[in-house]
Amino acid sequence: MHKRKTPQKNLHTLANTIANRIYLDTNEKKLCEGDFFMTVEQVSEHYSVSRTIAREAVSQLRGLGILESRQGRGLLIGSPDPTQLMSRWLPFYGRSGNGERIIELAQLRYTLELGAVDLAISQCSSEHCKLLAGIAKEFEEIASVSGHGPQADVADLSFHGLILSMTGNPLIAGMHGVLSDYFQVSEQTEQPSDASKAIREHQMIVEAFQQRDPELARTVLRNHLKGTLSATLRQSST
Repeated sequence: MHKRKTPQKNLHTLANTIANRIYLDTNEKKLCEGDFFMTVEQVSEHYSVSRTIAREAVSQLRGLGILESRQGRGLLIGSPDPTQLMSRWLPFYGRSGNGERIIELAQLRYTLELGAVDLAISQCSSEHCKLLAGIAKEFEEIASVSGHGPQADVADLSFHGLILSMTGNPLIAGMHGVLSDYFQVSEQTEQPSDASKAIREHQMIVEAFQQRDPELARTVLRNHLKGTLSATLRQSST
């Protein structure tokens, strides 16, 4: 009599369960980056599953950066990169469902920038202010001629990216970069718009940083970002 094969769906579900157990065990043992966990064979034996299930469970955790495979050493605890993980799921998240997810991502971008103002100003140097003023001028030169189109958008993203990088926090700057890249691609089809308001707001933001005035910077940046948020809301509703 032939042995019935376990349905593929059940195999995947079991692998998910084992992956979750491994994750919980690594946390419970307080294992740190570079610590040895097990070999795939030991995973199979320890959790009483086939090597196929063990390999799939390990593969899931490797994809998240929680485990790493090292030749001759087995499985080590990895160091997940939140920015890289975000760059993987964000495009699929934005394409799935309805326009509500685009709105959620725009709100995340809005909140991230506003929340970074105090830290950015506290870390801002004279050189940072010069760079920020230079990018604002570049945006003005492009946008005053051709409007807020793709070329001006590159300078605009550089302006905002510099503010986030001033925080000195790679997570803040990295996550903002991923979000900005996503919206830059998704908004490429839009027609150039009048940029006079954005030009004035960039100049006021530069002045706020030069004066080390977080309240002014936050107020102007809030109004500035509301335009982007409103455009996203319009786009998602069409």
